Amino acid sequence: MARNIFSTFLATLLVAAVAFSCSPTNQALKRSKKLAAAGLTYEATLTSLEALERKPGNQKAMIQVKTFGEKEMKAQLREFERLADAGETVGALDAFVRARDLEDRANAAGVLLSGTSAHVSEYNGLKRNFVQDLVQQGQQSLDQEDFTGAERTFARALKYSPEDNAIQELWRSAVAEPMHREAHRMYANQKYRAAFYTWADLEQEIGEPYKNSRQYQDSAVYHGMVTVGVRDILAPTRQELTLSQSMRADLINNLVRTDDPFIDWIDWNDQTRYQSNEQPDYLLEMEMTDWTEVPGTMSRYERQGYRKEIVDKKNPDTGVITKETVYHKVVYFDVDYRVYIHGALKFSLVDPIKRSIITSREVEEQSERIVASAEYTGDPANLYPGQWSSMSEAKTTDQVLTGKKGQLDGRFRTSYNPRIVDDMRETVKNSLVKKTSVTLIQTLNSPLFLQ
Repeated sequence: MARNIFSTFLATLLVAAVAFSCSPTNQALKRSKKLAAAGLTYEATLTSLEALERKPGNQKAMIQVKTFGEKEMKAQLREFERLADAGETVGALDAFVRARDLEDRANAAGVLLSGTSAHVSEYNGLKRNFVQDLVQQGQQSLDQEDFTGAERTFARALKYSPEDNAIQELWRSAVAEPMHREAHRMYANQKYRAAFYTWADLEQEIGEPYKNSRQYQDSAVYHGMVTVGVRDILAPTRQELTLSQSMRADLINNLVRTDDPFIDWIDWNDQTRYQSNEQPDYLLEMEMTDWTEVPGTMSRYERQGYRKEIVDKKNPDTGVITKETVYHKVVYFDVDYRVYIHGALKFSLVDPIKRSIITSREVEEQSERIVASAEYTGDPANLYPGQWSSMSEAKTTDQVLTGKKGQLDGRFRTSYNPRIVDDMRETVKNSLVKKTSVTLIQTLNSPLFLQ
């Protein structure tokens, strides 16, 4: 027994060691060492940094970042000095930027790298005229409305002076102005939804509103908003009516939670319909076209097994009594109980003024569950699955499947629970609601509907 436990413990350690060595972090560290051995210290440092950022605090990764990083920092700063002395401004600036980025990234990951501070003054003097030239080039492109060229030039200038607020503002103008003009063009053509999201993309791109983009977004919503009234779901039977009421409530909640600024969802039941003086721009009409429940079919399968019995066996020579395990061939039964539910919902988006159907779809869902159990006249605790060809005759092919005892016990513990049908109804209902919501939102977001 102790030997088996020890073997299991060793196997667990082996599996853990293999899993650890195959982890993405360790693979990255191995790759980093290979790069360093090939003389690619910069790439080795970046790979180690990626491993450390993936698993913060990893000691091996921190050591490699420190080792390779210090070596690479010295190499990049030597390159900076050499190129600066040779008058190669761009190469020198790029070398310093690589060193600075390594330093900042390593420090953020918890590994101290240093060296750039001693060269900051020389770097600032070297970049001053070069960055000014870049800004002038970008400004010329901006004046000529070459926004792509201006954006590229200002981005390059920010590479060397990322803290310069004036260059940041010029870069934002180069990025935002063409998007701002395109949104205005869409707005003028009454494509309010497209204009709204173009301004939203603009703000996400530059990190802040541009000019009066927020006011125009509000105006786009005001002019482009539509109301959609959700009608009651038609259902032919009382059971379907109860389900349809629950589905409708869930559907309205799903649609409202989309937070679409251009759609106002209205609970357009019969009471609201008769009390209102205005009707929505569009109506969502729905019908439960199918709800089928097959209550269950039972199948009973005969299985082969063994009953374990521990008997006393007396040695005729010594008289010593020992315990012996004996397996007797038996038959037990597996019982499968199947339950099937199918539901279908048809919905149409209607223009109430023209009485035209804008779109019509039907979604469906089904669920089938098998509840398994086992039957045996004896004590299930001593029952084992097995294989045999003759109840009365022992053969070499007879086999006791002790390894599957747990599966058999699990089937004995399983019994049919009527609540399973309720769970299946809920599953099918929720799936119909989800499919309807997704399909409807995709239709409403189509350029053919809301622009």
